[in-house]
Amino acid sequence: MVDICHYKVLQNEVYGRYLTANKDLECGELIFTDLPVTVGPKPDTSPLCLGCYCPVENSVCSRCSWPICSTECEQSPQHVPECDVFSEAKVRFQPIEDWTARSPQLDCITPLRLLLAREKDLERWKREVEVMETHTEARKNRPTWEADQVNIVNYLIDHCKLRNRFSKELVEQVCGILEVNAVEIPSHGGFSIRAVYPRLAIACHSCIPNITHTILHKNYEVQIRAAVPIKTAEILHLSYTHILSPTLIRREHLLESKFFNCECPRCADPTELGTHLSTLKCNKCDDGLILSTNPLDNEAEWKCTEKNCQFKTSGPAMRKMLGVVLAELEQLDALDPGPTAIELREATIKKYKSVFHPRHSILLSIKHALAQLYGRVENYTIDELPDVMLERKVEFCRLILKTLEVISPGDSRMRGMMLYELHAPLMFLARNEFGAGLITQEKLKERLQEPLQCLADAARILSREDPQSPEGITGNIAQQSMEQLNDSLNSL
Repeated sequence: MVDICHYKVLQNEVYGRYLTANKDLECGELIFTDLPVTVGPKPDTSPLCLGCYCPVENSVCSRCSWPICSTECEQSPQHVPECDVFSEAKVRFQPIEDWTARSPQLDCITPLRLLLAREKDLERWKREVEVMETHTEARKNRPTWEADQVNIVNYLIDHCKLRNRFSKELVEQVCGILEVNAVEIPSHGGFSIRAVYPRLAIACHSCIPNITHTILHKNYEVQIRAAVPIKTAEILHLSYTHILSPTLIRREHLLESKFFNCECPRCADPTELGTHLSTLKCNKCDDGLILSTNPLDNEAEWKCTEKNCQFKTSGPAMRKMLGVVLAELEQLDALDPGPTAIELREATIKKYKSVFHPRHSILLSIKHALAQLYGRVENYTIDELPDVMLERKVEFCRLILKTLEVISPGDSRMRGMMLYELHAPLMFLARNEFGAGLITQEKLKERLQEPLQCLADAARILSREDPQSPEGITGNIAQQSMEQLNDSLNSL
C-alpha cells in the first residue's frame, strides 16, 4: 500500500469527509490503493453468475440454486457465505422465462455480502464503513425506498431468516451505504457490477477532476493517481458522472444518486468553461447561442445571447428535449460495431447540426464514438479510408482532446485512448502524401513525429491500466507500434 502521507482526510460542512494532498504530487503519481469491502451485482441487473459476473441462462448452484456458471464459481469465496445463507433458509432463485430481463431477486446479493463482511471483520466495518453517508431521510422519499423494503430488507430478514443476525435498521443502513457510496466497475468479463471502496468513497466530486482511478481485475483493487500535478493541501477531486455529459444531466444525476447539487466552476459557467457542451444554436436568428440564465438552477430560463432576439425557453422544456435526443443516442450505442453504426451516427450529426453547438455534448458523444469506429469496422478499415475520412477521424480526435484539456485535464483513460486513435490517421495521411509525391522524405519524417508522440503518450497513460482491460491491451499495442514507427523513421 502507498504511504498514507500522500493524502490527508479532513471534514467540513460542505463536503463531509474529503481528501487533500499531503505532499506535492506529480502527474501520474500513485496516491493510494484500496480494496473493496464488497463487490456484487448492481440493482435491477439481469441474471449473472454470482462468482464471475458473466451472464448465465438456466445455470444454477448445486447447493442453493442461485445463478452460477461453473463448479469453480460455485466454490468461489464470494459465493460460499451467501450460499450457506440461502441453503439453510431453503430460499431458491425463482425460475424465469427470460434470462436477459432484469431480476429484482438479485437486488439482495450485494447488501447481503456487505452484511456478511461486517460479521467477518467488525473492526473494519466500524473503522471504514459505518461512517459512510446514507442520506436515509432523503431516500425515504424515493420510490427506491419501498422497492428496497420488499426486495432487500424484508427478503433478507423474513425469507432468508436472518432476523436474529441483522436488524431491519442495519439492513436499511447497508442499502444506503451502497446507494450513496458504491461505484460501478467492470467485472473480469467486462460486465458492469458495483463495489464499495472505503477510501475512494471519501474523495469528493468535481466535474473537473484532478485524480483518476484504475480497477485491477484480479482482486478489484483500485489505484488512485494524480491526473495532473497537485500541490500540497489541494483537494483531491474525482468525477462521479460521465465527463462528456451536459450540465443539466450531470447535476440531475448527482442529485438523484449522490444527494447533492454540484456548484463546481464548470457547472456554474453557462458555456461550461468555453467548451459549449450545453450550448444550443438559435433558430430564430443567425448568430445567437442559447444558454442557461443560471446553470445552477435546473428550472432557470434559457435565452438567446443576441440582444435583439427574444427567444427563450424553460429549463424543464430543455431537459425534456435532451431526454428525447439522449434516448436516440442510447439506441445508437446499442448497435453492433459496423457500417450501419457509422452511417446512422453521421446521419444523426446531420439531423441535429442546426440545433446544437458543434461542441455540444450530444454531438461530441457521437463524434467520440465515430473517432473509435472509423478505421475499425467493415468497409471502413484504416487502410480503406480515403483521405477525407482520415481527416474526419483526425478532426473528431482533436475535438475530444481539446475538450478534455478543459474538463478532464491531464492523464485520463479517455485521453490515452483518443491519442491512440489519432496516431493512425495522421500516419496514413502523411504516408499517402509522400506516396503521391506531394511531400519530401524529410517532410514525411517531420510529419510522423506527431503520431510517434501520440503513441508515446498513449502508451504511458494506458500502461497504468489493468493489462487485461481494453485500455491496458491498447496501451501495450501503442508501445509496440511506437517502437515499430521509431524503427521505420530511423531506416528512412
